[in-house]
Amino acid sequence: MPRRKARRKTFKTVLRNRGKGETAGNMFLNTSIGVLTLLTLALIYSWGHRQFIANPDFNNALITLADKPTTLTSRMWMEKRFRDIKVEVLNGIGIDGIAARTTEYLREKGFDVVKTGDAGRTDYIFTVVKDRAGNLHSARRLAEVLHVDTLLVLQELNKSLILDVTVVLGRDYAYLAPFIAAEDLP
Repeated sequence: MPRRKARRKTFKTVLRNRGKGETAGNMFLNTSIGVLTLLTLALIYSWGHRQFIANPDFNNALITLADKPTTLTSRMWMEKRFRDIKVEVLNGIGIDGIAARTTEYLREKGFDVVKTGDAGRTDYIFTVVKDRAGNLHSARRLAEVLHVDTLLVLQELNKSLILDVTVVLGRDYAYLAPFIAAEDLP
């Protein structure tokens, strides 16, 4: 069998073959660079317009308390203060109605109670406040409103729960704020 001669690749054939596969990649890169350039120019124009052309008047932008009368009562302030705290109230002793009464009390104070129910067990001696989201300050504020000792504020993080604080009511519920003034304790 005769031997085949290996075809030598010339410089021209290499250049011709190399350019065919890269045109799509180059076109994508060029388009991306063009879009990013236009976006950058738009942001620079927007910033320049704000800084030099629009010339905002900062003296009229500030509102002083003397201009507007304040109608913020202490109750409205309390509601706004606690509105962002999502709370779960659980009955930890098995007495009917105490979780519902605590839920009602916390909602009156402005807390966002998202769940009320029974705890996994019914032998809690003390009421426990559990921080679930990593914001111990919110749990302590809730404990303060309920008159729970801050030593009973625990940090049990659980990011899968969509709430900030869990309150588990214990046998000391009669000393909590929702039940102190109540005459008909369950």
